Amino acid sequence: MKIGIDCRYILNTKHGELAGVGHYTYFLIKYILEQDKENEYVLFFYNKKIKCEEFENNSNVKCVYFPGLETLSKIPFFYRHIFIPHILRMYRLDVYHNPAFIIPFFYLRKSIITIHDLAMYKNPKWFPDGGFFNKKILIPASIYKAKKIIAVSDNTKRDLIKYFKVKSSKIKVILEGVEDYNKIEIDENKINSKFKFTDPYFLFISTLEPRKNATRLIEGFAEFLKINDDKNFKLVLAGKKGWKYDSIFEKIKELKLEQKVIYVGYVSQEEKIYLLRNAFTFVFPTLYEGFGLPILEAMNMGVPIITSNVASIPELVIDNAILIDPRNIDSIKLAMLKIANNEELRINLSEKGKGISVNFKWLETAKRTIALYEDLNKK
Repeated sequence: MKIGIDCRYILNTKHGELAGVGHYTYFLIKYILEQDKENEYVLFFYNKKIKCEEFENNSNVKCVYFPGLETLSKIPFFYRHIFIPHILRMYRLDVYHNPAFIIPFFYLRKSIITIHDLAMYKNPKWFPDGGFFNKKILIPASIYKAKKIIAVSDNTKRDLIKYFKVKSSKIKVILEGVEDYNKIEIDENKINSKFKFTDPYFLFISTLEPRKNATRLIEGFAEFLKINDDKNFKLVLAGKKGWKYDSIFEKIKELKLEQKVIYVGYVSQEEKIYLLRNAFTFVFPTLYEGFGLPILEAMNMGVPIITSNVASIPELVIDNAILIDPRNIDSIKLAMLKIANNEELRINLSEKGKGISVNFKWLETAKRTIALYEDLNKK
């Protein structure tokens, strides 16, 4: 069987809104190739600067670069939906998998898409204008054309049924995995010289955009500092500046928290591991998630979690986090107070989180995805 996987967003840090898709695609392919030596894989990239040697070392892999395509922005309709389908057809794929929602408009052969979330349908105000064609035409058409849809959580499956009336039998829930960062060695001294953190800190890692709710987090942290006896706590924000990020920094200035809220920008994998390893608590007051990978990564590192009681998150953490109402500043404040003043609770959440995270393995994600490919090819 010949399987094509679209890798155009793989590890594409210049497009922060799609970084999660790139992460998913990379680890999915890594573990698929680790165990599947029988099927042939054609991996499609958009830019030769994103190297494929790691995958090409496998005898059953061919890497293809779409010609003349050096950036993902402002690609003409003709290229995306007529020329790319032509290239895909040239390779006579048995199954084409796009992990990023969309099947090219004029590609009509067997295909699978992964749906990570339907946030743009849940609340359009979380996103900039200009996505009309994707939202109203391309994504609905892709959902209709795909022979199978991978949903990364039961919540995402429910949203697919709610917003698109997709038959349950067409959707396969395949949970994401987590890479065990505890096994990765990092140069702590080098990174420590960059961040120079000495006080305990709450950590937030995500693209800075309205859906991630960082402004309310800052307000909740300000209220926490007013009440908590230990005034040394910091709040560390890590992540790329996304849409409408200005209000976050305006709020820091308004509340006079310039010395208490530290923005470190986009962080590398090593820097992320360091920040998680040394965090007092990971705080993720998101308004909506299709899965919640940052939470899972923090649990894997044994970091206690404060996060939202919405969407897919309760099914991910079960009872191994302090759940908050993300729209309620008092709820955020009280959760911070609770964990700052109860060391036994922190230790308990740390141990329980590590226990939960071992159930999410990329190897299992890959096995179930391969089985879906093979099942679709038989039909």
